[in-house]
Amino acid sequence: MNFEKYVGIKQLETVPMTRGEYNAYRGWTIPADENPEDKGYLVKYSDGYISWSPEKQFEEAYSKTGENLLYDTAVLMKSDDFKERFQAEYIQLKIRYTRLKAMLEKYKAGTLPFKPKCSYELLFTQLVYMKNYMNVLEERAELEDISI
Repeated sequence: MNFEKYVGIKQLETVPMTRGEYNAYRGWTIPADENPEDKGYLVKYSDGYISWSPEKQFEEAYSKTGENLLYDTAVLMKSDDFKERFQAEYIQLKIRYTRLKAMLEKYKAGTLPFKPKCSYELLFTQLVYMKNYMNVLEERAELEDISI
């Protein structure tokens, strides 16, 4: 059997629920070989499909909306609407720019928790290009009436 790797990007709704609670919710009898106390989530997908996921696997795969904007914008990157894809691109760039800027401040202060292999100057050049890229996106957003 040849397995292929996939990465999933979707938005869903959840309710924390044990395996036993989920089976009761569905009106099912829990199988003898399953633990009704297993923690997990009732998961509702955008098409209305409902399932249950064990806590560990669910929390490895999903991040709550608002906790990580990079994750949140991943859904927008799949949008058919170019304005939503544009917004996601800008938000992701701004996050990365802000983090690199903070890292450079620590680099200069000698407080980074690791030793970069590249020079401060190279990273600063990256920051400058990122800022220029943001400026271009901001100008384009204004011209195309895209809220960012």
